[in-house]
Amino acid sequence: SNRYIYVFWMWGFPAFFIISAASMNETLKNTIESLLEGDDVHLVDMHLSPTGTKRFLEVFVDTERGITADELAGVSRNIEAEIEKRELLSESYTLVVSSPGLDRPLRFPWQFRRHLGREVSITYRNDDQRIDHRGAIIEVDDEQVLVRDGEGMRAIPHEQIERARIEPNMENSMNSRTAAGGKKTS
Repeated sequence: SNRYIYVFWMWGFPAFFIISAASMNETLKNTIESLLEGDDVHLVDMHLSPTGTKRFLEVFVDTERGITADELAGVSRNIEAEIEKRELLSESYTLVVSSPGLDRPLRFPWQFRRHLGREVSITYRNDDQRIDHRGAIIEVDDEQVLVRDGEGMRAIPHEQIERARIEPNMENSMNSRTAAGGKKTS
């Protein structure tokens, strides 16, 4: 596992301590979540990875109504200020804050609600069996998501979902481009 060595000066002498990558990730995650508390913004995912001599911190945030570029910029400034204030990353780093996009997994009930009517691929566990399912999101509550496919409706409890992603629908995206003045190609 990755480990980070930190050196601090205490009483005129260097003091060394080692932090594991998992501990660093957990500290960053908790810091970011506490920063977002009280706002409508949710931490969806976060990755800290090395890129040469720098660290690359990628943070995905969203709201139940969608997030604006101004909101993303504000979140980015707040996260950067808190990292600097608390000296959470001693080496140089690049911070990227963005919305999750369609390729990111759905993890929370509010994310499923935002995509009502859209096609979703879900992998879930039922007893000891792993099931892959694809269908349209029909209804969502805090306990389960209701998905309709060619065979009918299927209620899938959130706690059983291992992975869920929205399936891109090229026809709908082309139709929305055409409605917005874009050219539809055949």
